[in-house]
Amino acid sequence: MNGLTLVLVVLLLVLFSGCANVEKQIEPTKQPLNDSNKEIITGPQDSLDENKEIKETTPTSAPEQTSNKLEGWVKEERVRIGGVSSCTIIKSNEYWMYFTGNGIELAKSSDGLNFAYAGTVVNVKDISGLDMVTNPTVFGTKDGKYRVLFEGSKMLPEKNDRKVYSAISPDGLTWTVEEGVRFQDAGDGKPGELFTSVPDTIRLEDGRLRMYYTRGATSATALSIDEGLTWTKENNLKLRNIAIDPDIVLLDNNTYKLFFSTFENEFGTGEQWITSASSTDGINFVLDEGKLIEPSTPGGLVTDPDVIKVNGDYRMYYSEFKKSEQELYSHEPQIMSALSSG
Repeated sequence: MNGLTLVLVVLLLVLFSGCANVEKQIEPTKQPLNDSNKEIITGPQDSLDENKEIKETTPTSAPEQTSNKLEGWVKEERVRIGGVSSCTIIKSNEYWMYFTGNGIELAKSSDGLNFAYAGTVVNVKDISGLDMVTNPTVFGTKDGKYRVLFEGSKMLPEKNDRKVYSAISPDGLTWTVEEGVRFQDAGDGKPGELFTSVPDTIRLEDGRLRMYYTRGATSATALSIDEGLTWTKENNLKLRNIAIDPDIVLLDNNTYKLFFSTFENEFGTGEQWITSASSTDGINFVLDEGKLIEPSTPGGLVTDPDVIKVNGDYRMYYSEFKKSEQELYSHEPQIMSALSSG
């Protein structure tokens, strides 16, 4: 996977993530849509409407005490696979890990620890005008298929151009890229910049989909009632000053845990780690205390949390960029894992 050297240069500009979460036990659902929600269908361009009122959420009082705070994580030994920004689902009693490598790639495992490479599922050559495809999030659709949302990027000299695209599959193996852009949002950085990165999705009780995504140094949410084909922006999330790479999990007690990457100071400066926040509604979060995962080398990076439920416990896959005195970062980022007791 030598192509990861090029990917690494771009990844250092924004830390990637994204994966579908209903505890990551993904099978196509049959829950009907609520007809009362039909008024939210709009095209991707609505997210850029300057006259549209967008809610800004702020951390609120802590949700009720839960039996599983998921605040203690123990790193597991060895590398899971070379790559970055994983989305792991459990399908047919196997772990299927979609991740960023030379495009969107797939690896499989029987135990969640030892993965075998299974091939590329989406190639940048499949979409005209893009320079990179990264950050997959996979979910089952109501008609028994699978959809992957992923970031498509153009290498512009002065600003970012990052949008969300999609592909559809009958079995999770063979994918067909769908025409058009699924969603785009203005970044929180330069004026006129498009920055819609690191998508992660969860299905709500009423059948809608909610997407969490990065828009520069912060994160936001959007809603879809047509299985991820069109999205309406919902909220700008107020978490830490830097809150990127969101990964959302619905716990057994119907509360939400949002995992994300952060920096001590501004983006790219100070200490860096993976942390979390808790919520009763998936929108209003209270920050959890402590650093869940920290780099194993001074000055390194840990990014892209990807959490699944494993026999009552939870496993987090995450990406690590190691650093040494001889080089800035390792040439090939690695996907690692950690375990937390439920």
